[in-house]
Amino acid sequence: MGRGQTRKGRSRAALMAAVSSARPLLKGHDHGEAVSIHAQDVGATGDRWVEPFLAANWAGLRRLGLHHEIRVGPVLRVMLKPGPRIGAIPLLSPATRKVAAGLLIEPRFRWAALGAVFNAIGFSVEPSLGGTQLVPGSAREVPPWMLAGPVIERIAALLRDRRRGFVERTEKRTSPRGRVDWTTWATAQLPHGAWTTFPCRFSEPDDDPYLIASVRWTLSRLTEELSSVAWSPPARYLLGRAAELQSVVGAGALRRPSTNWSLAGASARVSEAVEAMTWVAEERGLGGARSLDGLAWDLSIDAVWEAWIAAFTADLGRQLGMTASPFQAARRPLHWHGPAQSMGALAPDVELRSAERVVWVDAKYKAHLELLARKGWSGLSDEVRAEHRADLHQALAYASLSDVYQVDTLLVYPHVGSSDCLPATVATVTSGRRRVRLVLAAVPFGYCNPEHQERCLRSFREVLAA
Repeated sequence: MGRGQTRKGRSRAALMAAVSSARPLLKGHDHGEAVSIHAQDVGATGDRWVEPFLAANWAGLRRLGLHHEIRVGPVLRVMLKPGPRIGAIPLLSPATRKVAAGLLIEPRFRWAALGAVFNAIGFSVEPSLGGTQLVPGSAREVPPWMLAGPVIERIAALLRDRRRGFVERTEKRTSPRGRVDWTTWATAQLPHGAWTTFPCRFSEPDDDPYLIASVRWTLSRLTEELSSVAWSPPARYLLGRAAELQSVVGAGALRRPSTNWSLAGASARVSEAVEAMTWVAEERGLGGARSLDGLAWDLSIDAVWEAWIAAFTADLGRQLGMTASPFQAARRPLHWHGPAQSMGALAPDVELRSAERVVWVDAKYKAHLELLARKGWSGLSDEVRAEHRADLHQALAYASLSDVYQVDTLLVYPHVGSSDCLPATVATVTSGRRRVRLVLAAVPFGYCNPEHQERCLRSFREVLAA
C-alpha cells in the first residue's frame, strides 16, 4: 500500500510538473541579468523561430522596455535585458501566436521593499493593467496589494465623481406618488382594508443600484484577499482605504460584477471602475489559491523612485524648515530665441527652499554611487562614465536656477547595501560670493521601521548642515 501510494504520488507530481512546464513563467529583475528564452520555452522548434518570436511579442517587449540580443552558442536563444520597468507579460508562440509562457520582471529590491514605498507614497504611482491576454503562473508570484491598489483607486475615483441618474422604484405609500397601480389597489389592497395604502411606481435621482451593489461586492472581495497579507504595510493601507469606501457606499445588497456588463453611454470613470471590478470577479491576478494566471501589467520603477524621493524630501524639508515643491512645481522653462529649439525646461524632481537657501533634488534610479564606491571613477565603463557625467552637468545646471548665497544640488541614488546609507560625497564650487555644493547621496528603497527612517533623515540633515 505504501509503495502504491508513492507511485501514485510520483505520477501526480510528474503530471503537475508537465502541466506547469507546458507554460512556464520566466523571471528577471529590473536592471538585472538578461532573461534567456529558448525555443522550448515558447513551444518552438528548429532554428528559424527567433524572428517570428520577436515579431509576435514586439508589443509586450516594448511594454516592459526589454532589449533583446540573439546568441547562437552553445544553443540558439534570445536574451531579454530588463530595464527600468517591472511587470508581467504573456509570451506568444512564434508559430501559433497563442500564449506559450509568461515573463515576470520583479523589483530588484524585493516586493516587501516596494510595498513599504507604496505605503509611503499612497499608491500615487499605479501600474498599467490588462491590455492583453493573461500571464501564465503570475498570480501566485505577485502580491495581492500590487493589483488591488489600482482597483481601489478606480473605485475611489468613481465615488468622488458620482453622477446620479433616475432610478425607477416601486413602493407602497400612504400618499400617491408617480403612477398608482389602481388595479392592484382594487384587487389586493381594498379587500383587506388597506384602502389608504397605494402601490406606486415612480422615478427619483439615485445611484445605479447594480453599480453600487457591485462596488460593495468588489470591496468585500478585496478586503478578504488583503486580509491574508494584512501584516504588510501596503495591505494595511489598502484595507483602510477599502473600509473608507465601504462607509461611503453604506450597507446594502452585494452583486458580483457581470463580465458582459453593458456600458453604453457610461463615463470614463465608470468604465474604468467597471473594468477593474470585472478583473476581481474573474479572479485575475489577485493571488491566493483561486487563480494561477494573472493580468498583464507594467510599472515604471523610475516613477516609483521619484515619488519616493519626493516623499522623503518632504519629510526632510519639514525638519529643516524648508518648503518642498515636487515635480511640476520645480520646473523652470527655457526661453529659446531662434529657429532651432531644444528641451523646453529644466525639471529637477524636488525644490527645497527657504529665505536664504535652495536645495535641488534629482532622483536617479541607478547604481552609479555604489559603483563609484566600489570601483572608483577609473573602474567604471565608458558608458557609465558618460551617463554619470551627463547627470552631473544636469545637476550643476540646476544650481543656476536661483541666485541665493547657498545652493545645494543632490543626486539621490538607491542604497543597495546592508547599512543604513552610504556616506554622502560632496563637491564644492565657489563663484564670487555664491557657494554651490554638488552632493551624491543614497536613500534606502523603503524604511524597515521608524528608527530606520529617523537615522536616514538625520544623516541628510547633517550633510545639509555642513
